[in-house]
Amino acid sequence: MSKNRVALVTGGSTGIGAAIARKFAENGYKVLITGRTEKTLRQTAGSHEAIDYIVADVSSLEDIEKTVGIVKQTIGYGRLDVLVNNAGVGQPVSFDQVTPEHFDTTFNINVRGLVFMTKAALSLLKETRGNIINITSVVAADPIPQFLVYSSTKGAVLTFTKGLAKALADDGMRVNAVSPGPIETPFFEKVDMSDEQKAGLGQAINQMVPLGRFGSTDEVADIVAFLASDRASYITGAEYKVDGGFAA
Repeated sequence: MSKNRVALVTGGSTGIGAAIARKFAENGYKVLITGRTEKTLRQTAGSHEAIDYIVADVSSLEDIEKTVGIVKQTIGYGRLDVLVNNAGVGQPVSFDQVTPEHFDTTFNINVRGLVFMTKAALSLLKETRGNIINITSVVAADPIPQFLVYSSTKGAVLTFTKGLAKALADDGMRVNAVSPGPIETPFFEKVDMSDEQKAGLGQAINQMVPLGRFGSTDEVADIVAFLASDRASYITGAEYKVDGGFAA
């Protein structure tokens, strides 16, 4: 158990982020989750008494500062042991249809937001010799043409993770990445495709997974919890794929 430890999970309202938040709460952490939709944030926070939430957009520097300020000042927090950078967006767009708006939105949330959330939380994490875990994707190393911009953001995050692990090693901090493959999440619900297209894409992906199924959000959360624990004390700068062999 990790009594009195605190975890901050961005994009923690649904899917992988919500599973990670619940896992930390079950392991004795106090957890603060962020996201842009209060309804789903409230639902996830209501699943465990140790989870609180704040409506915040990681692409907003003001919201980032507000989030870290709450961790610093709220009674019961005042410290930070684990930062999980999970917030992310991605839409299927063929390269010839990529617009500056699509590019900016995807990079601002997936990369810029992650970098500046990490920077804002760094002083708190240094005090606890804490952990940073970045949620990337198997497409970082094996890009999907329909998700080229999204794949590129995840490649940037993976590079950032490895470099930051070296930069913070002298502070006793660890930085790792978890790269999910096909996982059962609300991701497809947010994709701008017809139900028939979504079903076809899901079937095609499923056939590409050696284990023959989509993974669960809990299977990702288990790896994140492991990396945050003392059992992973000699692991930093690593990428753990949770993909059923998809990118093997």
